[in-house]
Amino acid sequence: VDLLDRLVIIRTMPYSVDEIVQVVNIRANTEGLTMEEEALILLGEIGANTSLRYVVQLLTPASILAKTSGRDSIARDDIEEIDSLFFDAKSSAKLLAEQADKYIS
Repeated sequence: VDLLDRLVIIRTMPYSVDEIVQVVNIRANTEGLTMEEEALILLGEIGANTSLRYVVQLLTPASILAKTSGRDSIARDDIEEIDSLFFDAKSSAKLLAEQADKYIS
């Protein structure tokens, strides 16, 4: 039975933009954050190119940036600025590989 369990492959499909928007909206509501519709759509687009984990992790710094700017709601500009400050895992790994000769090994 153990061998059979290891042979079963469950295929998963990537999330669509709409599904990412839905998950991010639920997460924002759970955390008590308010977001503009444009910001949600942008997060969905970013998530489709990166990962759901990455866009969910952008929520907290975007919220802090919005509050620092005197707003209660996260705007598209907040998401764009925060996205420019951070790398997702794939982009980070790619950058490290490209610049490997600049690091001590």
